[in-house]
Amino acid sequence: MDLNKKDSSPSAKKNGGFLQNILDTLFNSHSPEAEKRRKLKAIAKDLSRTKYHSFYKVQTGEMMPTFPKLFYDVYKLIFSAQNFLRGIPNKNAVKAKIINYFLSENQLNLLEHLNEQKIQEMSRKLPLSKIKAQIESDLDAFSAEFDSERATKIENCYRAYVAFNDFVSFDFYFMLKKFSSSLQEGNFASAPVFDKINAEYVVDELQDLMTIIYSIPDGIAWDDFFEMLKEMKGGELISAGTWRKIIQRLKSIQSSHAFEYIARLILQKPEFMPTVASHNETILDVYIDKIHEEVDTTISKIESEQKASKENDFCMKIFGKTTIDQLSHYVNSFNGTLEKKELNTYEYCDGVNYLKEFIINFVKTDVREYTDIVVIRGQWDATLSAPISNGYQELLQISDQITEFDKSLSEEGAIGMKIKTLLPKIAHDPGAENIINRLVNDANDTAKGFLITSTQDLIAIGKLLKQVIEDEQKPKHVLIQNWKELEHFSDKPLLKFGVEIYKKIYMFVQLMQSSLSDTN
Repeated sequence: MDLNKKDSSPSAKKNGGFLQNILDTLFNSHSPEAEKRRKLKAIAKDLSRTKYHSFYKVQTGEMMPTFPKLFYDVYKLIFSAQNFLRGIPNKNAVKAKIINYFLSENQLNLLEHLNEQKIQEMSRKLPLSKIKAQIESDLDAFSAEFDSERATKIENCYRAYVAFNDFVSFDFYFMLKKFSSSLQEGNFASAPVFDKINAEYVVDELQDLMTIIYSIPDGIAWDDFFEMLKEMKGGELISAGTWRKIIQRLKSIQSSHAFEYIARLILQKPEFMPTVASHNETILDVYIDKIHEEVDTTISKIESEQKASKENDFCMKIFGKTTIDQLSHYVNSFNGTLEKKELNTYEYCDGVNYLKEFIINFVKTDVREYTDIVVIRGQWDATLSAPISNGYQELLQISDQITEFDKSLSEEGAIGMKIKTLLPKIAHDPGAENIINRLVNDANDTAKGFLITSTQDLIAIGKLLKQVIEDEQKPKHVLIQNWKELEHFSDKPLLKFGVEIYKKIYMFVQLMQSSLSDTN
């Protein structure tokens, strides 16, 4: 016989406990271990007084077949619901279905008009301003019908879903198979034979079960939830009555504290308490906010599409094409590199490209030709013609400045070289990110300045050009006295030439204003 081997038989435990009790009494032991043993003994006694004491055998530390038998019966009842809920990949979809279940007929109609497809259809028939007003009215009407009664029903139903889903999603099969190795998932043709096992093998599952069971809120109106669940499935998964019986048994276990006693004995932790989750999440406010966000996103998308379409239309009329690529470095294509690093991006690329193209292929050609004839050769007050002359000269200067500005952003340029050098350092140097953002912001400010100044120049030119055109049409000229003489210096009628220039300037100013508003 191995004298060093510890005897762990029930009789040894009983005798050991008896002798230990005598020693504790004789020496009035107050050691932590002695106190722990006393508490565990009291817990075992408390367990013996509950009607669920047969779940666990204190003397051997085993979970008995009565424990898996109870949950096998539950498992059979909830198996269909378990499979159904497992098949729902998006839990947010359930939240929407719960809310939609309680919507009035009017709310359902309003909701239909708030989806992207309907708004897109409206945008093809109505101005965006009218659509926005209509949507705002529909959203107000939709939200107004969520009175306290309807809101309470929705939140209670969601709390019921969370509690039900948590319980049903528990892996009963994994736990039960520990008691019966021949158990087959979903096969209920014959009742399995369960064995007693070492309780330590299922202590984790026992703790998880307690958390789930103890977290089921009291006072839930289950009827609404099961009616909603029936509608979702298109048939009954489990009746509300059957579920209430399960809840009644679970709450009975909870109130008896049997599982707590068993867990304390298995873990040898007299102070153990189960974790209890709170089901305080609300879904209605989030749902309404999401509708607002989706509507706002749709409106923004339509605005962007309409603006892009409008800009493309202007480009076709002004340039005869929609793709303008005068610049090489202050371009949208570089923004992808900046966005990957979560940095600020170039904001006015299109506008500056349009401006450079307009100056080169229109201001330096048609406007210059018209100016040479009307302003230089025309007999009129030089102070009156100053807006055209000054505006024209400033536009030429801006064109040169844009060229230099674009070069500075190249990899060899003063700014571009700094950005290129700092980009690889972003991950480990926060200062690099700040510097790049500042450089990009400065570039945007410069580009915006080009657009604003040139637009102001073109507006000034356009205003005076309109007066010049009107003057040419008057029987008695006021601004320019030698219109007939000027006609000889032009290959086409000056009136028609001036009108064409004015129209292009007018359209280009609108294009510039659209480009500036993109980031406002």
